Amino acid sequence: MSNTGVENKEMDRLIPIVNKLQDAFAIMGGTAPIDLPQIAVLGGQSSGKSSVLENVVGKSFLPRGSGIVTRRPLILQLFHEPSGEWGEFLHKPGEKFYDFDMICEEIEVDTARICGKNKGLSTKPINLRVYSPDVLNLTLIDLPGATKVAVGDQPSDIGKQIESMIKFYVSKPNCLILAVTAANTDLANSDAIAIAKEVDPKGERTLGVMTKLDLMDRGTDARGIFTGESQDVPLLKMGYIGVVNRSQADINERKTIQGARCDAARTQPSEERSDELNITLRSSDAENSFFEGHPGYADIADRLGTGYLVKKCSNMLLKHIQKVMPELTADLNKLTASKRKELADIGEEDPKRTRRDITEVILSFSDQFKNSIDGRLGENQDLVTELTGGARIEGIFNDVYAPAISEIDILEQLGADEVQTLIRNVSGIGGSLFIPNAAFIALVESNIGRLLDPSLQCVQLVYSELLNIVSDLSASIPAIDKYPALKTSIIEATNTILREQYMPTAEHVKTIVAMEEARVNMHHPDFIGHRENFGKFTQEVEEQVSERGETGNKAVILEGWVSKKGGGSIVLWQKRYLMLKKDGVLSYFKMEGDSEPLGDIVVGGCIVERADALIGKRYAFQLYHRTNDIGKTFFFTCESEQEANDWVGILKEECAKPPMEPETEEDLLASAAMGGRKGSQDGQEEEDTPDTRKRGLTERIHESIHQELGMREKIECEILFRLLISYFEIVKKNVSDMLPKAISYLLIDKLKVKLTSYLINELDSEAKIKQLSAVAPEVAEKRVKLKKTLSLLDDSMQILQDLSHTSF
Repeated sequence: MSNTGVENKEMDRLIPIVNKLQDAFAIMGGTAPIDLPQIAVLGGQSSGKSSVLENVVGKSFLPRGSGIVTRRPLILQLFHEPSGEWGEFLHKPGEKFYDFDMICEEIEVDTARICGKNKGLSTKPINLRVYSPDVLNLTLIDLPGATKVAVGDQPSDIGKQIESMIKFYVSKPNCLILAVTAANTDLANSDAIAIAKEVDPKGERTLGVMTKLDLMDRGTDARGIFTGESQDVPLLKMGYIGVVNRSQADINERKTIQGARCDAARTQPSEERSDELNITLRSSDAENSFFEGHPGYADIADRLGTGYLVKKCSNMLLKHIQKVMPELTADLNKLTASKRKELADIGEEDPKRTRRDITEVILSFSDQFKNSIDGRLGENQDLVTELTGGARIEGIFNDVYAPAISEIDILEQLGADEVQTLIRNVSGIGGSLFIPNAAFIALVESNIGRLLDPSLQCVQLVYSELLNIVSDLSASIPAIDKYPALKTSIIEATNTILREQYMPTAEHVKTIVAMEEARVNMHHPDFIGHRENFGKFTQEVEEQVSERGETGNKAVILEGWVSKKGGGSIVLWQKRYLMLKKDGVLSYFKMEGDSEPLGDIVVGGCIVERADALIGKRYAFQLYHRTNDIGKTFFFTCESEQEANDWVGILKEECAKPPMEPETEEDLLASAAMGGRKGSQDGQEEEDTPDTRKRGLTERIHESIHQELGMREKIECEILFRLLISYFEIVKKNVSDMLPKAISYLLIDKLKVKLTSYLINELDSEAKIKQLSAVAPEVAEKRVKLKKTLSLLDDSMQILQDLSHTSF
């Protein structure tokens, strides 16, 4: 009999292929990219699965205990080695374990390292090699024992977790199944057989293993199962094999497998024992005694026992590898080519290659930065979730800076008393017949300076955003991860350019504002004080002031705080102070006590009703025009049910009245059923838009003028305020137009122009290249793993190529 029990020794070279590929996949990590031919051992709790594996090896090396002991798959690679006996773990390369108790302990330690000390599971396998003169070349995968009921501190879904792990392996077409079942239990209820039939319904790749035959009831046996005579057992084309493991007493007494065999062997005459180094006999003396002495098994004893099981498994695996060899060779070729490409992308530690890599990274980074600013984004970038690159900077200009400038009001905290005081001061001792230019210029110049702070803040925001773009891009270039020092240097070099350009940009922004302060251009064609328009303008003001007289607050019907939404483009809820007057106008203010409302709504002819269900908020009501124009629909929410009912009740009375004629052009919108301030469209609330501000006195200023000033003073104040508003709007437009241009030219475009040349000059030197060439630890580790993987793949390919010329 040969050492291996396999007739064709060339076929025995196939099993190392599987072992090498399993090692390669373990080094690679993750799910195996190729469905390898392998044998998985599965069985229920207390089925004797662990004892079967230990009998195959001839050593006690598997952890034992109550509950779930096997919590990770164990890939057991057996190598026939006449010179000695030891074990090796893939996660401890180069370390040999001669004591199999230490192997058992290491399995427990590594399981706890990955799964924790509780009853958690992991699909990451433990790879164990056993070299022994008493084993065949064979690879088996030990899977956790199937269970249905959680015990102790096991997770409640432990059964499903284990079943999922088992199916992960046995459901693959190239996986042969060793289904272990105790013979003293009902085969129909076997967990192992049930799972095997589920993934292998025809039983074509499942071999049944019956244990504990020595524990069956007296007068019964499993002969019919082994011979195929029994018709009431699950049909497996590979059949069933019976084994007898060590007794529980031997296990409890920690008696070695060899010791248990020797006890059984002493009962046999010495002449009956062969001196040949026969693995079959060495591994199953006790089993042979049982089977040969049992009347039900004596004539089939040569087809039972651990020795026969090992030979059967070896031949099963070899034939299966032979069957799938063409497909395996093709898959292996693809995988090898893929890994070679990965290694080529990483490259060896070659100074010339390093210099080329660094130059390519610099050029790629510069191009991507320019593309990001210009909106030429890559295919893999998210274009719909958020703004990026140049779009974010444009957002700073349009959505942050422009509204901040437009909110600056030249009339803020400026009343008629202050204006008259200024006019008298600049007129001197003799007074003046007309409004002095100096009064207008002084007020304009003192307010232009207020534009500087938000302008400098805009520079800072764009500067910060450019830093963010640089940081994001440096993380998105795959090749840059290879050289951590290069990534840091690129960021630092780019930041240096930005810092150099920041101060000139800020100084230029200050110059833009200073230029507006330096000369007040009263000849600007858009200025209402332009000489071609001034005569007509002053005449209109005089007529309006003369006709207006005193204006006071109209009688208020109801007022209070609400939350408001609607009326055009404003779609967010905003806290507003609401005031309904007897003239049928519903005004809303930013703050209680404000003299001028943010908007007015003429409620006559409108519809008001509760809207809790419509908008999903409590104490809500809506006000809309009969045209149902969504742009003319307002929603309000109150603090209580009573407040909401009060508003709806009173508004219904006012809505039933016909719209009143507006008293003045300044107070209400002309000929609009609903609307906002003068100049707004479709009732739109445009609080942040300077064009919608009323170009005249606020209600507070009107009141002050008419109560304390004469007609001449009233006209002077009205003219001056309108001139100030007109000119300040021109200044704000000039600054908000020039500042984005200045930042774009001095900060953004300068960076785009300087970036490539600066990076190459700074980084492309012998000393710098040497400093930057150190690869990241993870890249170096990946290179080592790829080399090991490729070595194993190449060895496997060589064996397959040699065997392709061999006839089996």
